[in-house]
Amino acid sequence: MTNDEIEAWATDPRRADTMPFGLYEPAHRKGITGAALVVRGVLYFRNGFTAEVRQALVRCFEQYNAAITDYHRALQEAAGQTPSKTGPLRWFYAEGEDPTAYDQAPGFVRLARTVPADQTLAVAMTSAEHKLATGFYDFTVFALSDWKAERKRGLDGLAFSVPRAFLVHRPAVFQAMFNAFAEALPTVHGHAGFAVNVPPMDRRPNEASEYFYARRFGPGIDVGDPMRSNVRKLFTKIKTVDWLNALDADLVREIGGASSLVLPPDWFIREPLKNGGLLIQAGAAPESGISNGPGKPVAPPAAYVLLNQALRPIVADTLDTLQDGTLDSTAPLLSTVVATEGWLQRFNVPEDQLNIWWVELHKTPKVTDERTAIVEQTRKLREQMGLPVEPRS
Repeated sequence: MTNDEIEAWATDPRRADTMPFGLYEPAHRKGITGAALVVRGVLYFRNGFTAEVRQALVRCFEQYNAAITDYHRALQEAAGQTPSKTGPLRWFYAEGEDPTAYDQAPGFVRLARTVPADQTLAVAMTSAEHKLATGFYDFTVFALSDWKAERKRGLDGLAFSVPRAFLVHRPAVFQAMFNAFAEALPTVHGHAGFAVNVPPMDRRPNEASEYFYARRFGPGIDVGDPMRSNVRKLFTKIKTVDWLNALDADLVREIGGASSLVLPPDWFIREPLKNGGLLIQAGAAPESGISNGPGKPVAPPAAYVLLNQALRPIVADTLDTLQDGTLDSTAPLLSTVVATEGWLQRFNVPEDQLNIWWVELHKTPKVTDERTAIVEQTRKLREQMGLPVEPRS
């Protein structure tokens, strides 16, 4: 891409919340989307090789696809277009296969039911305009084979994303999906909030763009491939706190039990997850950070800082690198252990400064107004997925 083309991209309102492929990697630049700012949910779970869990994943996908298809068609109608018969998903990726146009692919439901238990199920579906690009919508599953799971090679993972505007036009739907999916799967932990989608086929040339979003807009933006091996191997720790959070019973016990959490209900929503686990929403909406003015670093969201303090015993403070970059990368990345550890600890503050963050929390919108809508949407989704309508305590 030329500089003029990059400038045109930046000023095109249709390209909002996106960056061109390889923007910070001149040797890799292409005129397709390489990074997209989204709201992403990630859940880590066990036993993805079993028929029961595979069927749960199918139910999760069906509800996700129905929600984004409904929204996609509504946008087309609002723009005066004839609604398409299909949703926004355009490309299908399966391990060991070339990308396939979504309408010509075998489909996730078929693969989830036919890939043998002794093989890894690795599938991604995106709304990218090109097979090498990325999009706002992404549904990715990585489930280990039975023998790898038995050897504790890591947890399985599910990631799903929507554009930021989805939260405005479909209130409480994303939260309901996160809550219901966490209930449907044998979830160990998970989180959801602002993140950056990059191409499934070529992450490395776009990781600098991913990190740019986090540096520019704040530490509330997740960084790194959610299916990265070192992240999936977090059995007794979590990578980060976020807007939405899921913890199983073992992790809740590690923090001293649910009763030990001092989280004011005006700004935090707590719901039970299965037998002793917790679902925690920190704030009314996902946040990237608090602006301190031109030239100053963006401060972390107050709700995230306070939740991080409450969950400190289980938040990882060290990990292998979260990014790699290309061989000739020169832009800032989380490609060293030191940089990665700095990012993991970005919400840590001295205890004698916590009062400052409680004051900041009281300046933010309360969750009170949307609590009822979330409960109702979650109830509907649980019913549609064949789950207990009331969460299990």
